[in-house]
Amino acid sequence: MTRTGVTFIDLEFDTGTKGAALLGDIASSLVSIDELLRDLASLAADPSSVEFRNIEIVAIEMRSPLKIRLSLFAISPDAVKAFQDICRDIIVFRERRSRSAALPEGLQARITEQEAQRLQGHIAALQHAEIPLKRIEVKEG
Repeated sequence: MTRTGVTFIDLEFDTGTKGAALLGDIASSLVSIDELLRDLASLAADPSSVEFRNIEIVAIEMRSPLKIRLSLFAISPDAVKAFQDICRDIIVFRERRSRSAALPEGLQARITEQEAQRLQGHIAALQHAEIPLKRIEVKEG
């Protein structure tokens, strides 16, 4: 099932004790998030359909903590849920440093080894980002 409306995702990043972040570090995290969302959307999409999907940054609050709002159009609920689960695992990983993020069980059976490695690369980049993800909230538009 493909969502035809807009979904908003609020992300919060820890800017550390300085309360500031380098623009390159922010950009690096955003690229990893964009690539992870796009890969999950492709994996969750019906393979027989070609559709337009859009991911946009619609708001940035440059205070501490850094807050970013994404707008997702035509991203399936399964992809959004998988993204939310992965982000929560990343947050737990960063907090505990003893647990790694796992792919959502629903996707594991349907993806190739190359796709799994690509997703794990995005997850590892976010786990070790200079500006760590601190919170995620999904809102229907």
